[in-house]
This record gives sequence, C-alpha cells and structure tokens, in this order.
Amino acid sequence: MKLVQSILTKNPCYTAGRKIAVKGLMLHSVGCPQPKASVFINSWNSPSYDNACVHGFIDGNDGTVYQTLPWNHRGWHCGSGSKGSGNNTHIGVEMCEPACIRYTSGSNFTCSDLAAARAVAKRTYEAAVELFAYLCKQYNLNPAADGVIISHREGHSRGIASNHGDPEHLWKGLGLGYTMDRFRKDVKAAMGGAGTTEPENGGWYRVRKSWTDAKSQKGAFKVLANAKKCADENPGYTVYDESGKAVYGGSGSGSGFSPYLVQVSITDLNIRKGSGTDYGKTGKYTGKGVFTIVEEANGQGASRWGKLKSGAGWISLDYARRI
Repeated sequence: MKLVQSILTKNPCYTAGRKIAVKGLMLHSVGCPQPKASVFINSWNSPSYDNACVHGFIDGNDGTVYQTLPWNHRGWHCGSGSKGSGNNTHIGVEMCEPACIRYTSGSNFTCSDLAAARAVAKRTYEAAVELFAYLCKQYNLNPAADGVIISHREGHSRGIASNHGDPEHLWKGLGLGYTMDRFRKDVKAAMGGAGTTEPENGGWYRVRKSWTDAKSQKGAFKVLANAKKCADENPGYTVYDESGKAVYGGSGSGSGFSPYLVQVSITDLNIRKGSGTDYGKTGKYTGKGVFTIVEEANGQGASRWGKLKSGAGWISLDYARRI
C-alpha cells in the first residue's frame, strides 16, 4: 500500500479541529465517474467547500491512498440517520470510480468498458483492504466485530448515515463478487491474525519478519510482485505463501539491517525518545527534508518506527517516504 499525506488544511472540517475516539471504519465510493483522487483533493481543499470532508481517497488509476484528514479528526463523510451520525465514531474513506461509467438514475449506471471498470474497482478494493487492515491494527479494532467495518449503505441501515447505496452498488453493477462480508474477511486475513478466514479466490502472500511473528506483518497481497516490492522496501522482511513457506527474501532480509534515506514532507513530525507514542516527545520536529534511518522497530501508534542517524530520536515511518 502506498500511503501519501495530502491533508485538506483549508477545508472547514479540518479547521473546525474536532476529534473523535475511533470506534470503526466506513467504506465509501465517490458516486461519480472520476478515478483520479487528485480531482477531489484539489476541489475539496478550499474554505468554501463546507459540505463534505473525508479521511482519505483511494485513486482508481494506481491504488494510491491519499490521507486527507488526521485519522482521529471528526470527518463529514456520512451525514446522519435516526440514531445519530457515524461521523462521531468512524473514519471515512472514499474509493474513486471508473471513468467509463455513466450514472442514469440514483445508483444505476451504464458502463462502456466493463474490463477497464472492473480493473479500477479491483484496484481500489485491494487497496482498501490493506488500508483498513492497517487502521484496525493502529486502533486495535476487530474487523469481524459488529459495526466496526461498515459501508455507507450499511451505515444508513444502522441509522447512523444518510441514504446512500455505496459502495455495494458499484460492485453489483459491475458484476463483481465483492460484498462487505467478504471485505471484512479480507481485512482480517490481511491483518494476519490467528483463525482468520482466507478469501474465496485463494491465498495471499504475507510480508513479515518471520512466519510466526504475525504482529510484524506489513501487508497481505494477491500479487506476488506487490509482496516482493513491499519486502524490498522493508529490510528484514520476507514474503511467505499461505502455508508459511518463505518464497522471497526482500532486500536486506538475510543480511541484517541496512541504513536508508527517507523523505519527510511535513513540518511537524514529532521526534520521540523511543519507538512508540508511549515514549515522550523530545520537543523537536524533523521539519521537511531527507533523513537517514539507522534502525527500525515496532511500537505503539505507528506501523513502524525509525531511529534517526543524528541520534535525535525516533520518528513514525508512516509519515516518511523511503527514497
């Protein structure tokens, strides 16, 4: 999963500054024929755009995830229903839709290139699985528990969202076998937890430090090439098939850790005294720039932590891009 921060700092939802205790995740689909996340980001990042704001978009062309709000920020993504609003409890993520569909009425649409449309939907689905697995780990959520992972349509049925049919309407209209029940199973499988159910269409390649260290898992991938790429980007990690057999040793996975460079593109990335949010802040920020990571570790509050060569402390690697 490629995760890029593109916070909508000018949107009134962001400037309102309200926070939530994250209790769940809501999956959306944008409801118009636009695969480019950048189109929404550019339009929504304005003081005048005061009617919606979500935590992320998944690009339909390449599957990149763009984080547009801090995860614990209260979004404006689902409206409300008879029992309140999921905005108060759930992170909301939009999947972009194929350019070759045209809406006719409500959630009904026509499609001029079914193969291309299915490829976009498959790409966003798989990226959403990886993202939701990452967020479930970060917020200690059980994807199989009632009400934790829901669609906008399911949110409406539960009385906490406006009357929308997404994203199931897209999957059904394109003749895909995706359902929210399958999505929840796929997220749980991607987390690598004990007793997870494998997807209907076969196993996944898992990227871990070792097969028995499920907590170290970086992701679960349908495509071996994607799993190899993930291992290459994470020294010390190996690709395993569904039986636990090592099928690929990523760069550095058999020869120890090798320092590498990261690009930080935000000004306020905290430097901490140790590898986790349970360690105190040093009171300093990295600022924007390129930094050398000399050690990695797991820790609270991030998927992975990196130690700065300068000795200043540790940073969350979720906000640093390896170069």
